[in-house]
Amino acid sequence: MAPAAVHSSLFSFRFLVLALFALCAIAPTLGHARTHPIENVESAPIPQGIDPGKIENAIVMGGKQRGWLSKKVTDRHLEATINVRKHSATVDIKWTDAGYSITYKDSQNLKYKDGKIHSNYNIWVRNLNLDIQKSLTQTTL
Repeated sequence: MAPAAVHSSLFSFRFLVLALFALCAIAPTLGHARTHPIENVESAPIPQGIDPGKIENAIVMGGKQRGWLSKKVTDRHLEATINVRKHSATVDIKWTDAGYSITYKDSQNLKYKDGKIHSNYNIWVRNLNLDIQKSLTQTTL
């Protein structure tokens, strides 16, 4: 084999080995590339003047806008679940006359680990919060 061909083959082999090492180094992070810290909603305001008996209904109706199903756990505490294809998320929603909170409870197929979860979860919770706010506002009208 000519010296130039040997040099070229050696260069290609080294490049391939380096590329393989680089891939091995980043491979463990590829599965979690779309995970982010869980975003809970803390003390979101409830407009003044809403009959306390209507707050629960407004929260349930807000959740229904995007497919969240709610069940009553205790007074002023709901558990809401959304199912999207093979994924699901469950949150606790607790409230007072002045505000409510939405906190992570459980999930399936959303890569939850160490307080991080698939980014879609946070989008679903943000939308849930917006829909609850709209529903509460409509209740005051």
